[in-house]
Amino acid sequence: MSERELDELLSNGLQESYRKVVEQHRRDNQPLVCSENGKVKYVDPFTVSI
Repeated sequence: MSERELDELLSNGLQESYRKVVEQHRRDNQPLVCSENGKVKYVDPFTVSI
């Protein structure tokens, strides 16, 4: 497996994980939690594009 193929697989896996997390938070009506410049930030999952 070449480095390019591995990068593509990893990228696809991260995109799929991101989509599933956002969809789960939308179903549960829970905010997404992330960190920006060391500060905790809550994001409405309905405002995030998939």
